[in-house]
Amino acid sequence: MIAKINFRSLTGIMVLAIMVTSCATSYHSITIETAKPSQAILPNDIASLVLMNRSVTPEFRNFNKDSLQHYFYSKNFNISSVVLDSVAADTTLKVLGDLLFESGRYDVVIPKDRNFARDLKFFRVPEELDWDEVSRICSEFRADALLVIERYYNKVITRLAMHPASMEYQPYYSGSIDSKYDAVVKIYDPSRKEIVRQLIVADTISWSDSDISVKALFMKLPSVKECLVQTGIQVALDLDSRLSPAWIRDRRGYFLIENDDFPRISKWVEQNDWQSAYDYWLPYAKSGKKSVSSKAQFNLALASEMLGNIDEAIQWANQSYQTSYRGQTEQYLNKLGQRRAVLKQFQKLEQQ
Repeated sequence: MIAKINFRSLTGIMVLAIMVTSCATSYHSITIETAKPSQAILPNDIASLVLMNRSVTPEFRNFNKDSLQHYFYSKNFNISSVVLDSVAADTTLKVLGDLLFESGRYDVVIPKDRNFARDLKFFRVPEELDWDEVSRICSEFRADALLVIERYYNKVITRLAMHPASMEYQPYYSGSIDSKYDAVVKIYDPSRKEIVRQLIVADTISWSDSDISVKALFMKLPSVKECLVQTGIQVALDLDSRLSPAWIRDRRGYFLIENDDFPRISKWVEQNDWQSAYDYWLPYAKSGKKSVSSKAQFNLALASEMLGNIDEAIQWANQSYQTSYRGQTEQYLNKLGQRRAVLKQFQKLEQQ
């Protein structure tokens, strides 16, 4: 049973109700996912992005997989070389777009003509774009900001070694591929006329293996071309980890008030219709029976949280706690306090 809550209505928090469980008691639980703020999450008014690439110079090539591999073989697979592969760079852009969209935080557009022309050497970061051009691009694609890969390159280091026989081992070969990457991304905000984020990711990913024959060894290792594409994916993952929230699973629950409540409530949860649930529970909160009113107040706290009203959720939970003590209410108040603290983190980061 899946229901999504609008991410932006929760000021950077999206709750995903992914399972409803029924039990013999009147308390039913749901599993949710809440967002943890990332290091460089964008200001709250930036909800949509155009993604483009400014790193592809005339030096880049779409290298043929076999030809590239043969080149490394011709150097006895012991070589250190910068390899500028256009497919790897484009893979970063496409995968980053998918990741940012799937985070629920951003809408994303990747234009068909997404590469800026440039003659600057691959290792240099160009001067910032003209703001009229940034405004034109964002206006054309109805986006709030422009994300540009300003620099992207790989350095591939390969090693092949033969190990002689010993008392314990027969002769064998070992091989490794290190792919060092460096990427610079800038995010241009046309309304502020400023670069709101500049991200630099640089690291190395490696592959290694061994076997008694060179042929068997290279059957195990990925091709250099495959390593380049995998590196492009890793660059996208690194960038997304800075920009998108991380998701943490947690539990919530609600009380059944009437015997026939479960079908209607579970339907509202599935349809993400928390307003209907709120409206349904509200009259019960004024019941003369404390057991009924406290359950309804607890449920209203849940509906308020799901609708993005954390302060109201805390108020309802406090009322429920004062009306009739339950362990679930005390635990929920603690979780709501933690959620409010996370929201403040989001707001602080988004304002920076």
